[in-house]
Amino acid sequence: MSADITRILSKLDGLFARKEYAEAERLLRYWEQEGERSGDDKVYYLAVNEQMGLYRKLGRKDDALSAVRKMLRYLDRTGRRMSIEGATALLNAGTVYKAFEMSEEGLPFFEEAAFVYEELLKPDDKRLAGLYNNMSSALSDTGRLDEALELCEKAMGILAKKPGNEAEEAITYLNMTAMYEARDGREKAETDIEHCLTEAWKKLMAAAPVTEEGYLAFVYEKCAPTFGYYGWFMAGNELQKRAEEIYERLGAAPEA
Repeated sequence: MSADITRILSKLDGLFARKEYAEAERLLRYWEQEGERSGDDKVYYLAVNEQMGLYRKLGRKDDALSAVRKMLRYLDRTGRRMSIEGATALLNAGTVYKAFEMSEEGLPFFEEAAFVYEELLKPDDKRLAGLYNNMSSALSDTGRLDEALELCEKAMGILAKKPGNEAEEAITYLNMTAMYEARDGREKAETDIEHCLTEAWKKLMAAAPVTEEGYLAFVYEKCAPTFGYYGWFMAGNELQKRAEEIYERLGAAPEA
């Protein structure tokens, strides 16, 4: 990895942890232009790939879809669509579509990424679990709930093999709650939902000592509403409180 790439990623990590999203956008725009000007494909790829995630997080649909189109042109121009790098970008593209309620349009990107990952990665690679989790959410959106739950189980099987994946395991369990509810109805799915909530809470408590703080705060914030939705109000409030405490320690900018 080049020094520039390492430096950009380090800078971005700090900006995201502090929620300095405007500065992160300026940084990514600069390196996109610099990568294009200099012909540095690695820098250009990084900048556009990170833009997809940033604009998705900020809810800026047009900008996020524009970043997807730029990435697809880049992959086709460089012939890297069938590489691990290309599959990761396609996964992120699918996630953009899913985030803006376009899961049907996003599924082909997930399917293409899955084909490449399953060909080129080891079966226990954590990146496969991330793909399966994201793809399962898109499948759930389109009503393919049995397939979605099957992918969650596959993701869990990968994550449980190694320590340090507790945060991702918790997210997977919480994703499954909505799938069980949608498939079986809330009353019939109560036992499965309670099991998932219990396991997710255990995983979140185990994640604290082994997870980088900025990411842990993001996970707490992401998971809190699901606990609240199912009546685990104390758990949801505790997670939100912990997230806020971490962001305060990191000097995160207040939300706009």
